[in-house]
Amino acid sequence: MSDALIVSLDEFAELCGVSSVTMRTHLRDLGRDGGDLPAWLIERGDRGRNYKIDAEGGVRWWQARRDAEDQGNAERAQRMQQLRLDTIGDAADEPEALALSGKQRREEYAAAQEAIKYRKLMGQLVEKAPLQRVLTNATVELRKQLQRVAPEAAIKLGLSADQARDLDGIIERAVAQFVATIEKPHAFED
Repeated sequence: MSDALIVSLDEFAELCGVSSVTMRTHLRDLGRDGGDLPAWLIERGDRGRNYKIDAEGGVRWWQARRDAEDQGNAERAQRMQQLRLDTIGDAADEPEALALSGKQRREEYAAAQEAIKYRKLMGQLVEKAPLQRVLTNATVELRKQLQRVAPEAAIKLGLSADQARDLDGIIERAVAQFVATIEKPHAFED
């Protein structure tokens, strides 16, 4: 053990990527249940006396502890996902959505709302309902005007009644085709 790298609590905490206060909390519990101190914890710190820790052994302990916590968190997340699935059934859009916590879902929703506001501000997004209202009113008005074309054309051009009905049918089919096109479920999407 003469070539072992011995570090203080502050240095050990820095190696592990946590604060000294956090690491002190973790180390305080070691050996408190009556068991022996791990070999890498050479000397426990006390008032005025610093910890002495074998860096390599301590880092291996910390990594094993983090791996165990990560495994526990993964199992917990999986149980939560299953509980959400049991609770809401098949209502989630994607399986990944079930893995999100409530906080993550709120953050995703807030981000989506901000994206919508931004796209509206940039003129890249319009609301469907007002657009449909305008198009519906314009279509009704156009249909009224086009229904007057066949009788007027028959008078001006001297068309027979059959020719006027044929022209009226052509116009009516064109209007109906236009209305059917804009009424499709995804007509307003790229």
